[in-house]
Amino acid sequence: MDDLLLRIIIFAVVGLVSGFVAGLFGIGGGTIRMPIFIYLFPWLGLAHPVIMHVATATSMALVIPSAIASSRKHYKLGDLDLGLFKTWSIGLLIGVAIGSILLPFGSTEILQALFSTYIILVGFYIAFSRGRFSFGQEPPKGAKMVGISSVVGFIAAMTGTSGGTLTTPILSAFNMHLERAMAISAATGLITGTVGAIGSIIGGWNAKDLPSYSLGYVDIVIFLVMMPIVMIAAPIGVRVSHKMNEQTLQLIYAILLIVVGIDLLRRLYV
Repeated sequence: MDDLLLRIIIFAVVGLVSGFVAGLFGIGGGTIRMPIFIYLFPWLGLAHPVIMHVATATSMALVIPSAIASSRKHYKLGDLDLGLFKTWSIGLLIGVAIGSILLPFGSTEILQALFSTYIILVGFYIAFSRGRFSFGQEPPKGAKMVGISSVVGFIAAMTGTSGGTLTTPILSAFNMHLERAMAISAATGLITGTVGAIGSIIGGWNAKDLPSYSLGYVDIVIFLVMMPIVMIAAPIGVRVSHKMNEQTLQLIYAILLIVVGIDLLRRLYV
């Protein structure tokens, strides 16, 4: 079978699975896409030194369409606080820019260890700590907000995620209403996805051993194949999730993250 056709078929399936699971668990999808990319890329012959770079950049690009759709929905519902988001986005821009600059200098091992540790911590948070933290009675303002969102943007750029997994619990811990926090979280992906993808294209423009069809570190074939399928599959996952117990779904998602994170760390030492 032609290599390009094989890649299209494989990532069509990946898009279907990751989109469905993202909708099922109510997440942006980066924490699901990234492990699949990490497991598949070596099997598909991608050079080891750029596995995490291509995975991270392509995942960031795939954040954009879902972020656009979800942000529009929250805006129409009146949940998106544009004034607050303007300040939040300043920090995001700073953090994502720094992360995008540093990404090419990180080795596959360092980036995989960072991502693995991140999803393990997220898994433990979801399983044991959700709703138990309180940082204040109102959302931070000014420099404090910029500083917090800078960290969110940096972690998003280095892990190939939208930053939403961090944004919602952080803002909720400042006593922000859940719907408003989720709206900011959705809009966060607009900044992290766009800036992260552009930064990865520029940073990886002259990188060696990249896939044949790529712009910098972003694999264009994977992006074009997965994007429409993810957009179709995610709503199906959402509908299925409404028929299941929310706490059970959260526990399954948490266990999945922890198990996958531990396995990815184990693979670095075998």
